[in-house]
Amino acid sequence: MSSVLTIRGGVPLTGRVTVRGAKNLVPKAMVAALLGNEPSVLRNVPEIKDVEVVTSLLQLHGVTVEKDPHTGDLTLDPTNAKTASHTAIDAHAGDSRIPILLCGPLIHAIGEAFIPDLGGCKIGDRPIDYHLNVLRQFGAVVEKRPGGIHISAPGGLKGAKISLPYPSVGATEQVLLSATRAEGITELSGAATEPEIVDLIAVLQKMGAIISVQTDRTIRIEGVPDLGGYNHRALSDRNESASWASAALVTRGDIFVEGATQRDMMTFLNTYRKVGGGMDIGDDGIRFYHKGGKLTPLVLETDVHPGFMTDWQQPLIVALTQAEGVSIVHETVYENRFGFTEALIRMGANIQVHRECLGSVPCRFGQRNFLHSAVISGPAQLTGTDIDVPDLRGGFSHLIAALAANGTSRVTGIDIINRGYERFTEKLAGLGADFDITSAE
Repeated sequence: MSSVLTIRGGVPLTGRVTVRGAKNLVPKAMVAALLGNEPSVLRNVPEIKDVEVVTSLLQLHGVTVEKDPHTGDLTLDPTNAKTASHTAIDAHAGDSRIPILLCGPLIHAIGEAFIPDLGGCKIGDRPIDYHLNVLRQFGAVVEKRPGGIHISAPGGLKGAKISLPYPSVGATEQVLLSATRAEGITELSGAATEPEIVDLIAVLQKMGAIISVQTDRTIRIEGVPDLGGYNHRALSDRNESASWASAALVTRGDIFVEGATQRDMMTFLNTYRKVGGGMDIGDDGIRFYHKGGKLTPLVLETDVHPGFMTDWQQPLIVALTQAEGVSIVHETVYENRFGFTEALIRMGANIQVHRECLGSVPCRFGQRNFLHSAVISGPAQLTGTDIDVPDLRGGFSHLIAALAANGTSRVTGIDIINRGYERFTEKLAGLGADFDITSAE
């Protein structure tokens, strides 16, 4: 059974939402617990699908996961880690890409790992080659088997000198999780340095890892034979915070996002202000609101941290459909992230996507036939329509477009949104959105 969201648009979203731990950190911190020889405690954990998936995968491998019924804190005990059946891993992984990050910790804990053929949001290639190449450089043996890949390291993982061709977040996490207990020193150049990566490093340091981050995107890890547990509060989800900020702008609303942090969102906040959004920054969160005037078009390029996050781009494009004039967005992180604009065009948005790099610098997708630049002309009057959610951020973008549109929209595939947005329908109801949820066969 899947759910259908029927949205009656035109109602400004007003009120307060709470944003908890980052989707891009919490599952990885849970995986890190496998590296320890004693229990770990993770706090500020959101109730999202990815947390459920990792909980299942860890339990399959003998890790005890206990959730505090009052706080939601997780206690993860890896002391009885064991091998799991391939069919069970496949069944529990679903379309999540998280299993690839269990490889290093599992090799350290039980000597082997198996990952099923992986899914994930259809926004780009996201090849696991980076991950497999990293593991091979640590001395792992990678074997293709029916239904997935078996990885082992008969002599244990060894430190390595690794250079990434692109600062991939996933590959950087793979190196961190594999290198902390590898024998010798690992030097990673071309690393991602997102706040979630820094928070994962903080988790590992609490466990006893020795990790230093250089100013030139180089991370140096001195392997240690054993790690303990950690007690850590996950950083807030800056992606969800930015999504609610865009929702306030698109619906001409006023939303206080409890848990939004200025430090991790500075690039977004600058852009939000340039578009014409209002904000009040406090210690416990940020108020985002439409100031009542015209929105200003802009030229924007996504980039790795500290640039403008690709996950911020899709909800903001919905806001740019309401700006007076022409905006240009150049996507340089994922090559197929503009598929979601098809639904916006059907709703009345004036958006053209192009193969050329419409930005200040040619990117790695230039001359490769990818539609990775968008030209948005506004303001456009959006009208309700039927929408099927294509991916996590695109799906949330469709929701806020439907909430701003004249008329009624029917949105299917909303279960994808549960992967990264905690209790999003409850939050929408609390902000005054007019919608119903029904079940569909």
